[in-house]
Amino acid sequence: MLSLGAILLQNLVTRVTDRVDETVDAAKRNVIAGLIVGILAATAYGLAVVATAVLLAERYGTVPALFSLAGAFLLLASIVLAFVAMRNKRERELRRIRRDQLAARRDLMAAAATVATRRPLAATGIALALGFLLAPKSRRRDDD
Repeated sequence: MLSLGAILLQNLVTRVTDRVDETVDAAKRNVIAGLIVGILAATAYGLAVVATAVLLAERYGTVPALFSLAGAFLLLASIVLAFVAMRNKRERELRRIRRDQLAARRDLMAAAATVATRRPLAATGIALALGFLLAPKSRRRDDD
């Protein structure tokens, strides 16, 4: 049977590992989205320059198509950027909720430590309860 200290240490290590994984996933997603937005914006700029050059050279035909493509790429880049912003906002909210839950657990552990110093027999029961409460969660998520 694990001691209270071992259970708390195991919980701490699991939580740190989960946070590192979440941070790495968010960073990868932001880099990929940034590359997509950059490529689309550069494409839109390039098409706008080409369209201006064609407009000055010919004045008919190809120009509306090139400006339309440039507008479409800018619209697509804006949509990707809005999606990433919404996703980041949602992740910030989830982190805030997790932080609040962790603070509540810390308060519970502090109360349990106070009881444990005064009543050793009650401490064993509290250690078991905390062990089950703070046990590492499954890595499978419902929102994936």
